[in-house]
Amino acid sequence: MSLTQEQKNIITATVPVVAEHGLTVTQTFYRKLLTDYPDLKNLFSHSAQITSHQASALAASVHAYAANINDLTPILPVVERINQKHASLNITPEQYDIVGTGLLAAFKEVLGDVFTDEVRDAWAAAYNQLAQIMIKREESIMSEHDSQAGGWRGWREMKIVRKVSESSEVMSFYLVPTDGKELPTFKPGQYVSVRVNVSGLGYKQCRQYSLSDAPPGYTAHGLANGVPQHNSHACDNNFRITVKRDAGVDLADHNARHHPGFVSNLLHNKYKEGDTIEITHPAGEFVLESNGVATNPVVLISAGVGITPVMSMLNSITASAADDRLISWIHVAKNKNVDPFVHDIKNIASQHKDLHCKVFHSTPLPGEHDGEDFDLKGRLDLSSVVNELYLKDNSTDYYICGPNPFMAECGRFLKEHDVQTGRIHMEVFGSGGYELLA
Repeated sequence: MSLTQEQKNIITATVPVVAEHGLTVTQTFYRKLLTDYPDLKNLFSHSAQITSHQASALAASVHAYAANINDLTPILPVVERINQKHASLNITPEQYDIVGTGLLAAFKEVLGDVFTDEVRDAWAAAYNQLAQIMIKREESIMSEHDSQAGGWRGWREMKIVRKVSESSEVMSFYLVPTDGKELPTFKPGQYVSVRVNVSGLGYKQCRQYSLSDAPPGYTAHGLANGVPQHNSHACDNNFRITVKRDAGVDLADHNARHHPGFVSNLLHNKYKEGDTIEITHPAGEFVLESNGVATNPVVLISAGVGITPVMSMLNSITASAADDRLISWIHVAKNKNVDPFVHDIKNIASQHKDLHCKVFHSTPLPGEHDGEDFDLKGRLDLSSVVNELYLKDNSTDYYICGPNPFMAECGRFLKEHDVQTGRIHMEVFGSGGYELLA
């Protein structure tokens, strides 16, 4: 049943209350939820609970939903991002029921008499409306995964067949399915959820890692006879994820389990070639569209380990003989020791006249050479690389990945130069990011 206008008016009237008390409501919600349903700890990031990052993200989403209750169009990109992550984590309709009941109870506990029966009924209707939209979309995503060649639903065991050091703090993991069956293709830019056991917590932890290479079947810098040969070689039947180690996390310290980088360091330090992990089907809305068909310029902008999804995009475009559009890749890192894939990308550029690269090093090491190890010194300054941005072409697409402040700065620059919001695509790691995608 859809919301009545009267119920929408009630939701709108509660927006200031949600803005003021939303975080307390969501903190209360998560505390009670994970106490009453401890199995859900296998889904939620432990560190995001400790830091209240998850609660903050949910509070922002609830506020945005209430503020846009009369027209959901502005928040649909954020809803799609959440749908993709939920599909990646195999969220079920039954879990939506649990969350709805818990969220309404948390509202009542925090707001007390302000949360009248009338207000509760309006919020219950609003939640059910959104839940039905999301359940339908997530089932559509998972059904698409099921129907795809090599696709699956749920968790799938993968063997680590190779670990490759890409820099002093970044490691690539090559994964093959232990069931021996083929892997599906995916859209460049997508991620997989990885699930591992965490000793001492008593439950598993999930993290999302971008796939950092072209989909299975593509050769390094070309296709067999110019045609994608899906899984034409056994060595092609793998996924690559690329993971940054957090220097501030000591696995021997029990308190480190609360740190956001704990799972990444666990993969670096404890998982060897031959070990197995579980992953879900590739998902995500930060994707390169129309690969091999589009003719519009593409600008890839990355910082640090944000290079991973755009590396998949770059390898996919340059692997396709049919894709001859102009490409710019603009990247920033501290120095060459922590800069993965840079030389790989420059090698690709040497073979592709339509690819132009600019690398910023904010703090180059002694002995680094301008023009060899990097192109520009200092923080990213898009005004110094305007020729690579194709700003005069109103069909150019921009794909940006890095820390949230970095992406916000890039977005502001592009909008100030009249780039339409729909042509600016950003990948947000972790929870939250509404303010970037809105």
